[in-house]
Amino acid sequence: MDSRNGPASETPLDAEIESFFDSAPPLKDSAGIIKKLKEFIEFNSTPPGKGSPRRVVCVTSGGTTVPLEQRCVRFIDNFSSGNRGATSTEYFIKAGYAVIFLYRRGSFQPYCQSLPEDLLLECFECSDDSTIQVHQPHTEAVKRAVRDHHAAVAAGQLLKLPFTTIFEYLQMLQSIAMSMRDLGSHAVFYLAAAVSDFYVPWESMVMFKYINTLLITADNI
Repeated sequence: MDSRNGPASETPLDAEIESFFDSAPPLKDSAGIIKKLKEFIEFNSTPPGKGSPRRVVCVTSGGTTVPLEQRCVRFIDNFSSGNRGATSTEYFIKAGYAVIFLYRRGSFQPYCQSLPEDLLLECFECSDDSTIQVHQPHTEAVKRAVRDHHAAVAAGQLLKLPFTTIFEYLQMLQSIAMSMRDLGSHAVFYLAAAVSDFYVPWESMVMFKYINTLLITADNI
């Protein structure tokens, strides 16, 4: 149908997308996420001091999982360390962008590239009086990471939103896109996440993983 004479007819792809979101499990704290997005975008659209609005970029990072049951025990994982997304976020912020960092829980974080993998156990030590302090070899790296991260957050340039499953990722990405739709040329999407190219429909999943058990009795020994 000509869009000038009325709404275009729905395509099979449109129907599939609609079906995905309609059947997906509810996103936890959806209202809270939307509130954070609204406040973040409003702040960067009208920064203090009536300066120029910032460009807002959504950076996605890390890999999604595909659950195999609703009370998930098993899942198929798209592995990604998130290094590219985290590093790119630092460069975007340095260039003056505001970044919505949509990241996989447990993946690399901005400003932490120079820190050891086991951050908590390798960067900190317990002194004789039981005070926790930064281990000397990592002092400068930890100081720099904490300083730069807090500076980005305090300036209103960094909003971090975590995901794990393909359902969380796509629902949150949809919320971000809807929140950014009025930014026009000031909106940028930098999709660096390793996203699953399939999913198991939520309503098709079993609730629990079935466990096959063998009952051994005196009669069958």
